[in-house]
Amino acid sequence: MKHWLLPMMAAWLLSACSPAEQQHLRLLSGDWDTARATTELARQELEQAGFAVTVEQVAPGQIWSRLAAGEADASLSAWLPDSSRHHAERFFDRLHDLGPNGPMLRLGLAVPASATQARISELAGSDYGNNKIVGMMPGHGSLVLTEQALARYHLDEYQLLSGSGEAYRHLVNTAIEQQLPVVIAAWSPSRVMLHPQLKWLKDDQGHFAAGERAHTLVRRGLEDSAPRAMEVLGSIRLTEDELTALLRQVASEPDLTLAVNRWRAEQSEAEPVQ
Repeated sequence: MKHWLLPMMAAWLLSACSPAEQQHLRLLSGDWDTARATTELARQELEQAGFAVTVEQVAPGQIWSRLAAGEADASLSAWLPDSSRHHAERFFDRLHDLGPNGPMLRLGLAVPASATQARISELAGSDYGNNKIVGMMPGHGSLVLTEQALARYHLDEYQLLSGSGEAYRHLVNTAIEQQLPVVIAAWSPSRVMLHPQLKWLKDDQGHFAAGERAHTLVRRGLEDSAPRAMEVLGSIRLTEDELTALLRQVASEPDLTLAVNRWRAEQSEAEPVQ
């Protein structure tokens, strides 16, 4: 055998023994609009990079536990640092945090623009909204932080209603359409807060957490089995304007895939020519 064949054969043997890069990825998403939109964006970006992608909607707590158990590969739906603190304490050392994928979130309470109340503290004793607050599902960041803030504002008479993302949107839209008094556990950027008929109540005592952002979490080991996927996921970082534009597109187009496709096309057209 000629000597020049030896290095080539050794390289071939090493590549044959190396595990092939993972080609199928499992993403976990929340069922609220920002989570669905950013997860769909990630799906399309990963598929463009050559991966097959499955998306599953799960409860917020399951995002952490299933990624830590290796039952899924990534999620763009986890909020940090405050609303997921109890999950992070249990699972963070078994995951990689690729950092924020979106802007700083504003959290608080919102009401119709016609409401006389301007501050959260003015809800006390007002019976506004029949002492009920429309919220997201248990475990969602806005609900967790609203529960904490209500306790600090001593609004014990208010009941925090929880439900799916679809139920949340339906209750808010119905209240707006029928001009009903309603208090909403809100965050922004979000599809609900695109409504011009809504206004924020001033967090006059500063009890709502600041600095909350959606982060991209991946399971340990993905850096070895799919390093290119890690690069794609880590590159998704939307500004406030970009996320708001994406949510407007989702609000105007019922087909999520088509809505995100259109937003991506608009972003490509807006990029300056090098």
